[in-house]
Amino acid sequence: MKIKIILVIAMLLSLTELSANNNVPSSIRKISKNDSIIVRFGNKTRMVIYGENKRELEKILKYDLNALLKDLKIRLDSTQQDTTLIVEEFSGDDYLKNKPDLGDDKNYVRIGKRGGLRIRNGNTKVEIESGSVEVNDGEDGNFARIGQTAKSYVPSWGSSPRKGFNIALGLNTYGSNTPLNTMAGTSVEMPDLKPFGSRYISLGYIASTTVARGQKARLSFDFGIDFSWYNLMFEGNNKIVRNQDMINFEPLLNDEQNEISLEKNKYVLPFVNLSLMPTLSFRRSFISHITAGVYGGYRLGSYSKIVERESDDKTFDRRNFFANDVRYGLGFELGIRRFPDLFVNYDLNDLYKKNHGPSVKMLSFGIKLF
Repeated sequence: MKIKIILVIAMLLSLTELSANNNVPSSIRKISKNDSIIVRFGNKTRMVIYGENKRELEKILKYDLNALLKDLKIRLDSTQQDTTLIVEEFSGDDYLKNKPDLGDDKNYVRIGKRGGLRIRNGNTKVEIESGSVEVNDGEDGNFARIGQTAKSYVPSWGSSPRKGFNIALGLNTYGSNTPLNTMAGTSVEMPDLKPFGSRYISLGYIASTTVARGQKARLSFDFGIDFSWYNLMFEGNNKIVRNQDMINFEPLLNDEQNEISLEKNKYVLPFVNLSLMPTLSFRRSFISHITAGVYGGYRLGSYSKIVERESDDKTFDRRNFFANDVRYGLGFELGIRRFPDLFVNYDLNDLYKKNHGPSVKMLSFGIKLF
């Protein structure tokens, strides 16, 4: 028992170089026989532990001697000072042999051995691990996570990951392009599109309602409204023109009836759209959500623009080129964590009115930034 008590003394106090006769107050000398213990190390070093009574001194046995001595050695080895006096304070709770389990404690802050930080306040938990932050309210399983991701805002588990403001950037191409055969025996066909010049842009907002929620997956209905633009950049010098009852694609000629080379040759159609997209989202998966649904839009106008290569003259034509006033189709979206979402839109109806232009169905694809 005496040996244990002596060793425990080394747990609670740091090594302190004291004078054998001058550094121990007289008050301690008077009470040392009854309620204090003095341990000598050589002739010049003493360690003193004081307690109000023997019962208090016996509480020292609850502490882990080995843990304290290892920690003390690390601190001594790490100091760069050459002084002979080192004073440090130790918290005895850090060396209890039987530490209380914090798992059921309502409030705690815990730092893991392999990194990470966990904070709990009642039912709310905050976990910081591997560059991400997760907040769990503990009541209905809702959580929000912020990490290294292309999205600046990630909704909580209680709403769709598509909810909020959205910006989509992509490219346009033809889903189908069937020429129009005229009564005169000619054929009207849409020119090829420049791949990176024919851009699709969409700005919108999505509201969401959850219809089913599980531990790992959730089904929600997303309702969206957006403004989008078809920018169709044509190859070659054949610009879109409107005749009496149909469109055609003809070259631009100068006064000498020579073909003029065009720097830009495009056709633009803006739409306002509504969408209904059921979304299946996954809580902790590489694929964050899968969305498939329908959309419909109303055309707000249209215009063509050409820029001559040699003179840089710009010409706009804002007439209606027999384009359909509405568009409708199928949409698909794939969400990937830490990466922009991917989308594909396919129009089910033709771009032009029947018998007024070629039978063209538009296809758009790209990424969503938010």
